[in-house]
Amino acid sequence: MPSSRRRFLQVVPLGCATTLLAACAPAAGVPAAPPTSPPPPATSVPTVATASAPPTPTGVLPTAAAARPAATAAPAKSSVLPSYIALASKPAPDYPSKGELYEDGYSKYPANPVRATPAEPPGLGSTVTVFADGLYPPPTPLEQNPAWQAINKQLNAMVQFNVVPPADYASKLATLMAGGDYPDLISLFGGLIAAPNLPSFLQQAAADLTPYLSGDAVKAYPNLAALPTFAWRNSGSLIGGHLWTVPISRPSISSLMIKNSSVWDQEIGPDYTPTNVDDFKRVLLQLNQPSANRWAIGTFQAALSGPFEIAWFASLFDAPNNWRLEPGGKLVKDYETPEYKEAVGYVRDLISAGVFFPDSLTTTSAPAAMTNLVSGKCVLSVRSLGLDWTDGYQQGQHLDPPQTFGFMRHFAAHDGAKPVFFLGTGYAANTMLKQASPERIKELLSILNWTAAPFGSQEDMLMTYGVEGTNYTVDSSGNPVTRDSWAGDAYNAAWRYMSQHPQVIYNATYPEFTRIVADAEAALIPIGVSDATLGYYSPTNNAKGVRLRLTFNDGLLEILQGSRPLGELDQLVSDWQANGGEDIRKEYLAAIAAAA
Repeated sequence: MPSSRRRFLQVVPLGCATTLLAACAPAAGVPAAPPTSPPPPATSVPTVATASAPPTPTGVLPTAAAARPAATAAPAKSSVLPSYIALASKPAPDYPSKGELYEDGYSKYPANPVRATPAEPPGLGSTVTVFADGLYPPPTPLEQNPAWQAINKQLNAMVQFNVVPPADYASKLATLMAGGDYPDLISLFGGLIAAPNLPSFLQQAAADLTPYLSGDAVKAYPNLAALPTFAWRNSGSLIGGHLWTVPISRPSISSLMIKNSSVWDQEIGPDYTPTNVDDFKRVLLQLNQPSANRWAIGTFQAALSGPFEIAWFASLFDAPNNWRLEPGGKLVKDYETPEYKEAVGYVRDLISAGVFFPDSLTTTSAPAAMTNLVSGKCVLSVRSLGLDWTDGYQQGQHLDPPQTFGFMRHFAAHDGAKPVFFLGTGYAANTMLKQASPERIKELLSILNWTAAPFGSQEDMLMTYGVEGTNYTVDSSGNPVTRDSWAGDAYNAAWRYMSQHPQVIYNATYPEFTRIVADAEAALIPIGVSDATLGYYSPTNNAKGVRLRLTFNDGLLEILQGSRPLGELDQLVSDWQANGGEDIRKEYLAAIAAAA
């Protein structure tokens, strides 16, 4: 599950992204123990929802002031977007979602799974070809795969996957786009960062889904109607007033501060929350015990997300979540604010104080960072809500004595300030349908409606676990227990990258973990803020965003380590602005204005 610069640039063509914001949560309802080679985190970045309009004056919208983004903020909901209609027939959760931004939580697998789609198969006996990124090891071939065969039978379709390794995905997608002979479904990993100029390609080659899914038309596909609005909006499904793709939604929380609760509660106080950054430094110094080979905080160096988890620290100081739309219509990058500079100075001081695990600079993968936390080399680490935390929690329960890994509640840098938490993008990928007759589009959407069947349904159980008796059994509590054949037959298949239901919280082995994650969502989502550019497109960002961010982060790392003075941050910002940042700002502002 590598997240190094090399891994990211294998998945995303250089110049197609600006920031690594969210890790891909595991498929909802997957058993507690993942296969030997779990999938890498999905990388999500701000992308497109509308074509660019002519440039506007630098840094300011040509219209009235817009409010600062809040937990539910992003582009104004367009009537083109599908209506959100939560499924009334889904299994009753133990921890019900409080809205679209939240997940339902289940302490055990729902009893007596029922069919969630019409008895009449969605397919018409045709072949359906699918292009997808190979984030998992290859599945068992169709001829030897009883789960795949059973799904095809229920679909009344011959689904054929072309799954390519992550290292080849970008080049294979580019070749496919240039060739003109497209499969029925194309999985665009990361949304519109998947390839340069993807908006133009979609408008030229994709089926226009507006007549089928816009507004209440989506009621014909109730499982697609249950996808959260933020996934459609943030992922770039909406371009130029038309719907072009179906999103693969993910939790609205991407990363949070994970703590060893067993150590924290004993040494700091049960569920203690720091009162400000000075108090947090006191806590870190108290936890820091280098002589015992234990440091307060550890991380890994992901090239694009910023060194030493700077974005998490910036949120404490109320810096923008990447971009902020200020009252008056000014669009501000996080780098440019005094809050961000204060955060850089604070982290620089923490590094100088020696509270970071020394190998944080050479730890280059999320699993390795989680291992450092679980093994006791650090007490805190910013990790993803999905695979990272789940894996760490499970590892902790196998220690002697067991260690519990919970989350640290958010706080503001200064007394009297309101805590602010950075939300993620809320999606992992998009699915494009190639142009076809209305009858064919309806057939493919009906198939996607089937693969988006809710957690706890017969359809989802078949896709997630395979064939009962062959790939899994059911324990006395009703939870699926997987067999050796499960990973190859079910888990490694790409059904969830065609379409998938909204994510849920579920852990078959440790049901108490569901409550902990639900508590985290309840604590963090209400204070969440979104990136103001989610759902909008900047050609310059698509072309230069990665290079600009890598260059900035290289200089930032030197400042944080003390080899360059803090004052040189201003020059890094000026260079970013001059080399493309200002153009990115203008293009985002034009897109925002065009959508108003």
